Formats: sequence, C-alpha cells, structure tokens
Amino acid sequence: MRCSLSRRQCPLTRVPESVTAFQWGLAAMTDMVSFLSMRESIELLVTVKAYPNISQKYGEVVCVAGVRTDVQPRRWVRLFPIAYRDLGFSERFKKYQYISLDAEPHSGDARPESMRPNTNSLNLGNLVDTRKGWAVRRSIIEPLTIDSMCELQRRQAMDGTSLGVFRPAEVSEFTVETVEADWDPDKQAVVDQPSLLMPTKNGLERIPFRFRYRYRCSDPRCRGHHQSIIDWELSQAYRDWRGRYGNQVLEMLRHKWLDEMCGEKKDTAFFVGNQHQHPDAFLVLGVFWPPKA
Repeated sequence: MRCSLSRRQCPLTRVPESVTAFQWGLAAMTDMVSFLSMRESIELLVTVKAYPNISQKYGEVVCVAGVRTDVQPRRWVRLFPIAYRDLGFSERFKKYQYISLDAEPHSGDARPESMRPNTNSLNLGNLVDTRKGWAVRRSIIEPLTIDSMCELQRRQAMDGTSLGVFRPAEVSEFTVETVEADWDPDKQAVVDQPSLLMPTKNGLERIPFRFRYRYRCSDPRCRGHHQSIIDWELSQAYRDWRGRYGNQVLEMLRHKWLDEMCGEKKDTAFFVGNQHQHPDAFLVLGVFWPPKA
C-alpha cells in the first residue's frame, strides 16, 4: 500500500522536497555511523557494585563503577543501567574482577564518567586477590586517590567530577536509621513483574535500614560528613546475617564496617559517587580496607 501523505506531511520523514531520496538516505546513514562511532570496547576493574534499585524507566538495575585499565592515564567509569540479576550466573562478575564490554556515552546522564553498557558483549576476566597486602589492587587504586571528600566536592562544582576515592581522617560512627520496609506501590509493581531472562528470580527485597558513615576528611576546613552506604556487600550481609545473629545483626554489621574495616590496623579509603538528580549529594559506594603497610 502506498502512503497517501506527501513527504512534507509524513511524520516519519518531514524531509524538504529539495532533498533527494539518495541524499536523505546518505544523511541517515551518516547519522547512524556517527551514533555507532560513540560506542567503544572498554576494559575495567570493578571496584564497587551498589545494591539494586528500582527504576520506573529501567526496572531493577544496579550501578557499577570501576577503573578503566584500557586507557592511560587510568580513569573512573560508571556503568548504568545493568540488570545484574538478569545476567546468567556465569556472567555475574564480582568486585575486583576485570571485565570488558561495549559501552557508549550515556545520553541521559551528564556525569562525565557515566556510560551505558551493552551487557550482551560482556566478557569476564581474572579476579584480583588480596595477596601481599592487596598489592595489585593498591597499584590500581592508589594513583586515583585524592586528598579528601571536600576536594572531591570542589571538583564536582568545577567540572562535574562524580566519582572518587580518598582516605578519611577519622571515622567516628556507623549509624543505622529505620526506613519503610516496603516498596512504594509504583516500585512494587515493577518488582512484581516477572523476569523474562531469569523467571525464577525472587522479587527484590527492600532493606529496612539506612546505613551511614559519619566521618571527617583530611581537609583542614572539613565540618564533617554523614553519608549513606549503598554497597551491595553491606545489604547482602544484613540479609545473610539476620538469621544467624537475630537481634544482634545490626551490632555485628557495625563491628564489621566500623571497628574492623575502619580500624586502626587498616589503611581505609572510601569509594564515593554522587547522585544523578542531586549532584552535590555523595554516597559511600564501598570501602577499600587493606592492611596498613
């Protein structure tokens, strides 16, 4: 059937009549090539993996960040969205594992480190272990370490920097705040949708607590920071330990994440990142806690 609309009327084209079909096709092809040229194959060491969140646009998603090891100088990269629990079990990468995949600049996220991943191209590499005082991990993280959280906030205001790692000067508290145990109705509707890729996947549990660090960074003018911790490892520890420790589970989490990971025998650093909608609000994405040399 031939379309009865003229080229000027057609909502799919609206191409000026002076442009030939060949010219229009060539322009469309050029645009497509330009779009595809933004995609690149990248390699990184995964350093943080946030607990899954519910997005009305993307469904259940995870934010992953790490250090690109395919470029010099090495730099941070954020991969979003990743439907981690929809990945096959053999594709579920771990923290401190090398991965490679295709990614492109994220058109919906202006943060300079953010890229949209194509998980169909995902390849898993080696895990980096903790031998010799976390020597290999240190060699990758140390060159990117900055002086303080306050410095990162200044960089964010200047150039949009949204990821970083630094050593806190003093971590005084691991605070716990009770939050709503259930998802709101809109998010619950997303949680209830069955997964086509992993139909046996359980619905995502909402953690009924907000965990935060209260600390002071090394900036002489620092007034202190009190930031949420969204590391998947912490939320999963709560889920795993509550059956074992019962009413003592929060105290056991505090002991692990404060007394041990931020203890005097550890060379502690915080991985932090900000929120897309609230760029001046930073979260603790994970903890780097090798032994002190």
